[in-house]
Amino acid sequence: MKAVGIDTCVVLRLLVGEPEDQAARAKAFVEECYYDGIEVCVNDLVVAESYHALIYHYDVPKLKAVETLRDFLGSPMITTTGHAMPIIMSYTGTGAGLVDRLIRADMLDHTYEVRTFDRDFAKLENVELLD
Repeated sequence: MKAVGIDTCVVLRLLVGEPEDQAARAKAFVEECYYDGIEVCVNDLVVAESYHALIYHYDVPKLKAVETLRDFLGSPMITTTGHAMPIIMSYTGTGAGLVDRLIRADMLDHTYEVRTFDRDFAKLENVELLD
């Protein structure tokens, strides 16, 4: 199956609808891909950037940003290429942050543990405080 990736700019246009002309083009592109059998892919870095942009540039509360991304990534028109989907589906907004969880999942694909100074992050399995 053919696949195309979209970056943070495209995702944000789809999520916030601004600027309107770009949001309309992004929506039309994703729909066209869907109907043509082309997967539209979003990776973990795009999810992390989109999450931060929603919070810090669009003043969306953290849990609303998570909910918005959860709905977006759950669309049959979007495919995730990393760990974002299971992490965002289980994230409750407490403890280690969403991006920390994405970092952990990626790192544990390549290492046996992660070291940090962040006490909340260190509460996750295979994450240890660097003393």
